[in-house]
Amino acid sequence: MHSQEMTKAVRAKRERLTERINTMLAADRPLRELAGNLSKVARYAIDEANSLSLEHVEIRLSRLPKKLDGFRIIHLSDIHHSPFTSLEHIERAVKVSNRLKPDMFVLTGDYVSHEPEYIRPVADVLGRLRAEFGTYACLGNHDHWTDVEQVTSSLRGAGIDVLVNEGTRFEARGAAFWLAGVDDHMVGRTDLPAALKGSYPDEMKLLLAHNPIIFRQCVKNSIDLTLSGHTHGGQVKVRTRTPKDRLIPRRRLSAGLHRRKESQIYITRGIGTVVLPVRYQCPPEISLLELRAE
Repeated sequence: MHSQEMTKAVRAKRERLTERINTMLAADRPLRELAGNLSKVARYAIDEANSLSLEHVEIRLSRLPKKLDGFRIIHLSDIHHSPFTSLEHIERAVKVSNRLKPDMFVLTGDYVSHEPEYIRPVADVLGRLRAEFGTYACLGNHDHWTDVEQVTSSLRGAGIDVLVNEGTRFEARGAAFWLAGVDDHMVGRTDLPAALKGSYPDEMKLLLAHNPIIFRQCVKNSIDLTLSGHTHGGQVKVRTRTPKDRLIPRRRLSAGLHRRKESQIYITRGIGTVVLPVRYQCPPEISLLELRAE
């Protein structure tokens, strides 16, 4: 897709989302109760957006080397540093994550929203993540919409290894697997073949991909585990009369662990918020993933 066509597609998607938001806010619907006034439900939703929950998930992988059985990864995504997601909230997430002492951190995109001024501060905070085998990251759509070059350089400057349609043979404890990251799907930059170039057909493959829509391709390419964000788990979970009433359309794969054939994907609810600074029945998530050799 040409850059001009991509720009038109992104603009059209934003306009459709804006129209849906305006329609919902103008109507007497559950979201109006959350955003229009500080009712009990609204206060709860705002408080929930500033909370943190821990999801500890065991993931069994047939091709994980036995020497890496029990390898612990903390997965953070959709940080969205902006007027809606404060640096203090992100700092709390980093402190809690460090206390859990994982073997590795992975970050799956959307570190900022709105303005470039939020990039450097969030990169500095994420640079405080400490694990024996470092921190790896991929990029999200909001990073492109803000300033992708500055996001990438700031994260790398903070000691974070940003994988942009590339992979590496990750080695630890006398064993190895292929670790890769792809650029964002929504802006048309995903190149999965490039990310897998150099990998062996029979080795375990772990992919970082912001948008879980890539999972069908991952199944076809025998990727053992994909880690994604983007969906926020829905962010606001309220009963609506029709699917058109939903702020974010319901997705088949919105959160948690899913399997297709020999491939699995874990989708985190993320840390921050977009559109509105609220979460309802969908708290921010720190994902502690324990890989087990099946």
